[in-house]
Amino acid sequence: MNYAALLGYPIPEIRQTYRGHDAVLYALSVGASHWADHPRGLDFLTDTRGPAVLPSYVVDLGHPGFWLGDPATTVDATRVVHAEEGFTVFAPLPPQAEVIGRTRIVDIIDKGAEKGALMFLAKEVSDAASGQLLARVERTVMLRGDGGYNGPSGPVRPPPATPDTPPDRTLTLTTRADQAFLYRLNGDTNPLHVEPETARAAGFPAPILHGLSTFGMAATCALFELAGGDPARFRGFRARFSAPVFPGEALAVDIWHCGALRMRSLTRDREVLSYGQAEILPEN
Repeated sequence: MNYAALLGYPIPEIRQTYRGHDAVLYALSVGASHWADHPRGLDFLTDTRGPAVLPSYVVDLGHPGFWLGDPATTVDATRVVHAEEGFTVFAPLPPQAEVIGRTRIVDIIDKGAEKGALMFLAKEVSDAASGQLLARVERTVMLRGDGGYNGPSGPVRPPPATPDTPPDRTLTLTTRADQAFLYRLNGDTNPLHVEPETARAAGFPAPILHGLSTFGMAATCALFELAGGDPARFRGFRARFSAPVFPGEALAVDIWHCGALRMRSLTRDREVLSYGQAEILPEN
């Protein structure tokens, strides 16, 4: 990897228009129908009530796509892994809008030839008409094949502390068998998630669910279980990806009143999302 070439790569600015049906599609692709019977559940699932927009939709809005696949970045694109995701929203997302996504590289940390490199990204999502900043998204990407270039090795932001008490509640959610096919309609068409041959070539026994679909499920749990389904109270969420999820798996979601959250695969008895932390505003 050429550090200077990657740091100076011109990540494209993205304009995107979304409408009500796009927001509903996203909600369905992250399992929001689990809360269809909640007093606010249908707000996110049908245009008869708005629709309201899940706060976590910002991770997909204005996304520049898999720009790391461009040889000009000089990274080994076959060994890129999504490590962490987080977002902060500054106001509930409107039912429809044209948005602008501006993504930049914040830092690149060299962990050594055996461990790869960590790349920290930030994306700002703004309303194209008013210029209002709607949200900020932070992403950490592990470049597994690109460490050892004698770059800076830190500091790395520590994860939030995990409570040492039992969770205040635990939910069981089952991912849809077709969830990866549904989530890819949001714009992530990586064949790893739908093509068995591609998945096997990457070292997986079968296609895996998009990490951001799992992330969206976790954020939606936090929205309904900690903020009463009210997006005006939901300021942000972040988490680390611990292991892939396979479509059709049952997941246990552990939630603490302080906003902490983790997800485990009941099918494989393995933690799949860790260090989850929601920021919830108090009720007015």
